[in-house]
Formats: sequence, C-alpha cells, structure tokens
Amino acid sequence: MKTPAHLNPNSSRNEPAPSPVGFENTPAVESPIELPIEGTIPTWVNGVLYRSGSGRFNITLDNGDTHHISHPFDGLAMLHRFEISGEKQTVKYNSRHTSHGLEQRIRDGDKTLLTFGPDPCKTIFGRMQTFFAHITSFNEVARRQEDDPEYDMVNVTMTPNFPLGERLEAETGVARGEAIVVKRDADTLQLVNSKTLKPLKMFTYKHVNEKLWGMLCASHHQFDEETNEYVNFMVRLGPMPSFQTYTLGPYHGKDIEAAKARMHEPIWRHLGSWKTMETLKPAYIHSFNMTKNFIIVPNFPYYYAFGGMAAIYYSNAYQTFYWEKDRRTLFHVIDRHSGRHIATYEAEPSFGFHSANAWDTVETLPGGGKERVIYLDYCMYENTDIVDASFELGKASNEMDLHAVQPARFVIPKKAQGKPGSKIAPSQVRRYRLGQLPQDSDSLDVTQNWSSGYIHSRMLEYNKRRIASYTVLAQDVELPRFNQQYNLRPYRYLYGVCESRHAPSYAAGAVVNGLIKVDLDKPYLGLNTDEASTARIWDVAGCSCSEPVFIPRPDATEEDDGVVLSVVNMVPTGCFLLVLDARTMTELGRSMLGAFNASTLHGSFVDAHGHGVAVN
Repeated sequence: MKTPAHLNPNSSRNEPAPSPVGFENTPAVESPIELPIEGTIPTWVNGVLYRSGSGRFNITLDNGDTHHISHPFDGLAMLHRFEISGEKQTVKYNSRHTSHGLEQRIRDGDKTLLTFGPDPCKTIFGRMQTFFAHITSFNEVARRQEDDPEYDMVNVTMTPNFPLGERLEAETGVARGEAIVVKRDADTLQLVNSKTLKPLKMFTYKHVNEKLWGMLCASHHQFDEETNEYVNFMVRLGPMPSFQTYTLGPYHGKDIEAAKARMHEPIWRHLGSWKTMETLKPAYIHSFNMTKNFIIVPNFPYYYAFGGMAAIYYSNAYQTFYWEKDRRTLFHVIDRHSGRHIATYEAEPSFGFHSANAWDTVETLPGGGKERVIYLDYCMYENTDIVDASFELGKASNEMDLHAVQPARFVIPKKAQGKPGSKIAPSQVRRYRLGQLPQDSDSLDVTQNWSSGYIHSRMLEYNKRRIASYTVLAQDVELPRFNQQYNLRPYRYLYGVCESRHAPSYAAGAVVNGLIKVDLDKPYLGLNTDEASTARIWDVAGCSCSEPVFIPRPDATEEDDGVVLSVVNMVPTGCFLLVLDARTMTELGRSMLGAFNASTLHGSFVDAHGHGVAVN
C-alpha cells in the first residue's frame, strides 16, 4: 500500500505520510536516557528488561511516496531495553530499529520479501513475478542474509544466554553465555549487542549446529534449568513434511563446553489406530509444551497450503494458512530420554498462539495400578478468527470515545474468515490431560529377543487411538506468563493480558488490553469483571498493556511474591513502563518513555549478573 508524494503533506520534509490504517512509527532512543519514576520500584528489582516488537510502519521511498505496512506483525523490528535498579531507584532506557536492511529492500522493490499480512495492491501477475523471484534468487538471498545483520526482520521473542556454539562465538566475539538473540517463527535469528541492541549477526540454527535445519521453528523455546537444556523444533516442508524436536545443551553458563545438539525422531505421521501411517499435515505453531520427561508439539488444523509452497506464491503467511474446522487438534509426544515419538493424542478442533506450563506425573488408579499422565496448559481459541482480529493490534485509537463505549461483552457476533455468524471469543486457558502414556518407549525396540506375541501387543499399545481431555481453568487470558521457578511442575498463578472493560471487545476490531492474574486452583468461568471472579485485574481507561513479565522476589516462599512488568500505551499517545505488585495487581510505580506508543509483544528479564530470570 502506497501514498503518492503529492498527497503527502509531509513529503517536503521527507517524512512518511500518515498511515491510512492507523499505525504510527515509534522513534528510536539509541543513547540511553534516565526515565522519571512515579511511585517506587522494590529495591530487589535489579536487572534488564528486554522487549521486542515493531517500530516502523510507514517508510518514505526514494521518489517521495510512502510505503505503508498494513499488518502489525509486519512492522519493521524494534527492540527496547530497560536497565532497572531498585537499589538506586533508576530506570535507564534505550531502543533501536533493527531492520534497516529490510527497509532498503522495500525501497528497492525486492520481490523476495515475505510478510504475515497480504499486500492488497499485488495482482496475480505480481504474484507470479514474486514466485519466480523466490525460486531464482534463493542463493543470493542467503548470501545477503549472511552479510547483512539487518537484511530480514526478526522481532518476536528475545532470548538471553542463547547457546550460540563455537562457530558463531568465534565469528562475533560474543562470549559464551552472553548472547542476546531475537527469534521468530522462521529459521532466521538475529544476534544483537546486549547493551546497544545493535544487530551483530543474522544466522540460522544450522550456524549453531550442522544437524539443525528446516524452514520454520517456534518463536518460543522451552528450557530445563535442572538439565541445562534448550529445546525447540524445526519444521520441514515439502512432499514429506515433519516436525523434529531437538535439545541444545548445556544452555546456561560461561565456563561450559560448547553446546551440543541432540536430534529426536522426526514427527512425520499420526500415531494411533488406522491413522498410524497418515502423513503429517504441517500447521502454524508458535509455541509448544514440555515436561521433565516429554516434549509435546501441538498440531492445530490451521495448515500450510500446498505444503508451504503457497507462501512463495502469495508472499505472505495469512493467505497461506487455511482452517479445517472438521479436523482434530493433535498433540504429538516425544520422549525426552529416548528421543522417540511415542504417542499422538486427539482433541477437538482449536487454535492457540501461546502455551503456558506443563508437567507429568504418575497417578495411582482405583485398582492400585499406575498411570503416567501429562498435564499441559494452553491459551486456546475455538477457531482462527482471532487471526483476523490481529490486524487491529497496535492501531492508533485517537478517535475512541472512552465515555461512549459500553463495557465489552464477552462474545460478540462477527463475520470473520468468511464464516457467517462466527463469534470471536477471547481465549480459554485449557488444561489438557494426556493419560495412559506408554511407560517405557524403549520397550518398542524390536531388536531384543522377545516373542512375536509380546512385540505385537506392544505395537498395539503404541498405535492405539489416544484422546486428550481438558478442563477450562480461566477465560480471557492471552500472552501467558508465570513464575519461572515453577517451570515443568505444578503451579497456581498465571498472568496475561485480557480485554479492557473500557473498550469494545476484540470482535469489534479493537485490541485493547488490561493485565490479569488468575488463580488456577480456583477457576471462575464467568466474566472476569464479575464481582465473584477470582481474577485480579489492572485495567485503566485509555491504557493498552503488553505481555506481563513476572519477576520473583529473591528468597520468596510464595509463588506470587514478586512484581509484574509491562509496557503500556496510552490514548491518544504516550507510553510507560508499569510495575505492579504481583500478589494484588496494584500499581507500585511507572516510568514514562515519551509522547509515543511502543508496539511490543514479548519480553525477557535478566538479573544484575546477566542470567535469565524470566525468559520468553
């Protein structure tokens, strides 16, 4: 989408025209500044909060026209850094745009650009040109990406202490354990300077280890503090698509040996009943779950058309995905010890962006037998209509009359994805139960000297149909975070964003958020604004909150003893860092950034020693 120069009142100043869809550019603050503090920050909160997101949506072209980005996920990358000292009561802030190379590609009319949202100006002929450019320019794109650390856009999650591996450590000069890496859902990562946020290197997982290759991966990894392992998976598209999970370890530490990769059995089929040999249908997956013994990869019925090749034709993800409402959601289970794909569970159709916590346990059955069970929490939607609502995320709300709007209804009818009568409802926190897990995946090793009858019985157990049941623990929670000290084990409190009672619901096209804390031991399934609700909410008129980050108090004995940090945008413009008491969700302090809005989704916090305390 373009605004011609003669229609742009700012063109004489070489500034972009205002966005026709409401997105505004965010200025970078590359030299650190000290922010004023209203209220107080607890003295024990000391470290750095990193946040990733989008910063530029309107780009001046060489001829004076303005290129407008129409989907919030496609806004050019911007990183933010808050150096917080509760001891000194100071907050130092700096930020940086980190996609200058991509910005130049837009100016050059690069036909190999891939986006999330569609380009409304692209014709069928333009799509064919794009397809041809992708096929013929693959090697050239890879070379340029190798040379330019800002060649592509990476702006979803930020991972401190990332295990770079010896090759990248030697090339970049970044010491082991000190890497700050930005990730996305494709196999493209960006190493940045931990203080200035300057991009240092764009790389793939294959740079870390030759065994790791694929087109896509999850933006959100999993980690195990006890075993010191980083866990993720690669998605390989094509005629025989697969998910392949892996571990990198050791993860944390400066004086450790180089990270080694361990590959697990590829997930390429549905395990269970007659579907045992059904080829995997690859789906869009943003995050996944893990326990001490298992990795669980969801497989939503939100698939890549033509094995992902449609993305090259359309040059965007949105038109590539399609929803199959009659197909089941699957959960594929990998045994972390043997590395085998041991089971697949079926559940009703659903879609989710973000997982929460998970754990496994052995339960005693009424008859005295034992059953190994996985419990996993996920923020789920009944369909993919929320993807339509995502187009509104971060848009300026200057014309919103906060006194005229009614409190948001929980479900509002809306026609989305061409489905008349469809309803967009906020997500549910569902706790899935995956029971009757195979007790020992190694028992399927048919090289051992077992009888044919025993092997047959074990294979029947391996291939039987498995169903995942679930319980709804909370309504209207997204971007879930919890106390990381409770990772991979039972926990009680979950934090996230929720619909604001001061604005229309998501179904009305406004994504305006409050912050919510839910008690998973005391579910309440009505409206969170009801007096009977067990949820605690921070929701102020004119404010829209980003993902909360939970920081535990040192030596705390209670799970919710800590603070919650969030970056909050105000109507019409303004932005501040918010500090809440995590128990009561009451405000402790805030630091104003300036008269602009900052579009951020995810964040991570490292302590004063550079160790990840809350990592996304």
